[in-house]
Amino acid sequence: MSVMRKALFSLFVLGLAAGPVLVAAELVEQIVVRVNDRLITQSEFDRRLALAAKAPNHPTDLAEMQKAVLEDLIREKLLDERAKELSVVATDEEVEIAVARVKQQYNLTSDAEFDASLAQSGMTRDELKRQMRETITLQKVIGRDVTSKMDQSDDALRTEYERRKEQFYVVPESAHVAEIVRKFSPSDAEARQQAVGVVEEIRVKIKGGAAFADLAKESSEGITSARGGDLGVVNKGELVEALDAAVFVTPAEEYPAPALLPDSIHLFHVTDRKAAGFKPFSEVKDDLRKRIADEMYEKRFTEYMDKLRRDAFVKIYVPELARLEEKKAS
Repeated sequence: MSVMRKALFSLFVLGLAAGPVLVAAELVEQIVVRVNDRLITQSEFDRRLALAAKAPNHPTDLAEMQKAVLEDLIREKLLDERAKELSVVATDEEVEIAVARVKQQYNLTSDAEFDASLAQSGMTRDELKRQMRETITLQKVIGRDVTSKMDQSDDALRTEYERRKEQFYVVPESAHVAEIVRKFSPSDAEARQQAVGVVEEIRVKIKGGAAFADLAKESSEGITSARGGDLGVVNKGELVEALDAAVFVTPAEEYPAPALLPDSIHLFHVTDRKAAGFKPFSEVKDDLRKRIADEMYEKRFTEYMDKLRRDAFVKIYVPELARLEEKKAS
């Protein structure tokens, strides 16, 4: 719902020039935009501008803010008209629940605190309820016309899985690895040769049937010696390059050739080696649904609003604003 709210009710700043006026009794009101039979007036626009000026992370470029405010208000008028066509309304209970959620969100425990907080924002409780009613109503329209028609069936998800599995669900080659390590000083050639000799003796013992874990406990100078040299399951690419190359040698070997580093020599026991692949669809289906929900919603919502706009009569009376829309269309 946060994505939907962002799409529908983002706030922006817009400067307006003179335009036609609507005369009704003692009120003279400038018309900014006409959307079918609905009007966006100067005062309505000014209220949104005041909110936009206080909104966090609002666009700093005036033209961008102008285009965004215009689009936001036009969308709301189109959705409001669609709500009337569908006979969609927010119930009193839904409004009260939404208001209670606002109170809880801001930790306002009493009605007096709530009213005071609203007053600081230049709003009354009745105005908040009216806004909540409008918001819930428009969300219902989107739910019926957009969200409910988003295909997230298993067949659709499988298609997305095949398209995205290399991006999200790669399982690297892996193996269960144990090690025997002998260390030496990089500047001591004799110690290096001795370490190599010890490892060669260990290899002979392994060929003779000695258990790798027992030899690791006896001879390894690595931190894993107490547990028989066990490193657990290792993915390709996790070890330093020389060790990784030794473990994941091609073709696979249970006891690959020792890996010689500047200050140590490593002998590995490699078992349960598994080729690279992908996590199965059944395991990632829920994650995939979450990943694509926002993206799918944005696409469907944009297409839906574009159609409503094409089918509607929209007249922008402010020349500067009309030019911004022309730039957007181009």
